[in-house]
Amino acid sequence: MIHWLYRCYRRIGIHSAPPGTLFFLVHSLVRRVLHRRIFGFVSGNAYTRAKFGGIPYYDIGRLRRTRPVSGLALVYFMGAGDYLMTTPLIRALHLAYPDLPIYAYASTHTDNVSSPLVLQLLKVNPLVDKVFGYIGRPRSIWTDYDFADALKDIPKDFVILPVFYDVEPVVYHRATSVLETFGLPVDLPVREPIAYKAEMSPAAEDLLRSIRSKIELGTHAGVVCTHFGARSSGYEYPHAEILIGRLVKLGFLVVAFSPIDIEHDNVVPVDFSLISPTDSIEILRTLAAGSLPPFMISINSIMWPVTAALNIVNLGLHTFRDPALHQYVYPNIFVVTQYMNGQISPNRWFFAPETAYALRRMDGETLFTDYKPDFVIDCFQTMVALARN
Repeated sequence: MIHWLYRCYRRIGIHSAPPGTLFFLVHSLVRRVLHRRIFGFVSGNAYTRAKFGGIPYYDIGRLRRTRPVSGLALVYFMGAGDYLMTTPLIRALHLAYPDLPIYAYASTHTDNVSSPLVLQLLKVNPLVDKVFGYIGRPRSIWTDYDFADALKDIPKDFVILPVFYDVEPVVYHRATSVLETFGLPVDLPVREPIAYKAEMSPAAEDLLRSIRSKIELGTHAGVVCTHFGARSSGYEYPHAEILIGRLVKLGFLVVAFSPIDIEHDNVVPVDFSLISPTDSIEILRTLAAGSLPPFMISINSIMWPVTAALNIVNLGLHTFRDPALHQYVYPNIFVVTQYMNGQISPNRWFFAPETAYALRRMDGETLFTDYKPDFVIDCFQTMVALARN
């Protein structure tokens, strides 16, 4: 019965009706009764329409012509890497509505949708006037995240704007999708993420001094930073130690931004209990501006947008089937994948034959791809040669 009602609800189009119509009123009441929460666009009233998948589109300019608007409340429920891909949105909103303060709200919970690391990154964004944490909860789909707790901190006459992007494979890129959601102009090429500068902690400064000392005193073939874990999927690359050992034998200094059990003069482990995400970004920023700019090897996670923001060449190991892979690839990334994707430039990806990986099923039905270290090293050496030429 519930499924039948849901299909009728979608087919009639109640969920996509513009404000002011009877259907929109019904839709608002349905949301409040069934979920017992006020979804952001009901209070903010900036919601205009939705695609089949339920992604809202906002028309802030039209809203300002019909009611007082004293600020913009951006509600985040996503990971740190996803947030970084939305930083061009905040800049564009600031340019489009310079008279409106921007408040940001992010979940304090770590779950399969959100990461509290977003709060730390928002606090160093100079275009965000205030940052608030709220107690959020995921529901069955990520777009229906429970952010009701944030409503208590949103001032009157602020427009409530949940930050969405469309993940349908036909979408060109997440950076363009989120701009379109907010009715802002899209410029191509895709705007890279913005990693705003932050003050480093004493622990991060000590770590950076140690890395720079090794670079200055050694005769390394180069510097390679690695990151092999993903919060959202729980994936950990199982051959990290073997791969790092191969890099060391090739003469590289390795800075490991994920847990590693290797003791070697040319391996620098990063203890995330001592430093913050902004510390990691500042370490990478400093290394990128040094005499021996680093390369990166990382699985598809936060380091993809971080390295895009800092223009660090990154060998990205893509670990599961995703027809929307192109939506989070930037020009600095060379993708290792076993799946074809016609929207990624052929000179920017390495296709893995069946002999180059093993499949592994973790919790749920998702199959993850573990690329063999020898294949990854071959791809890395090719990437380095291309980058240096």
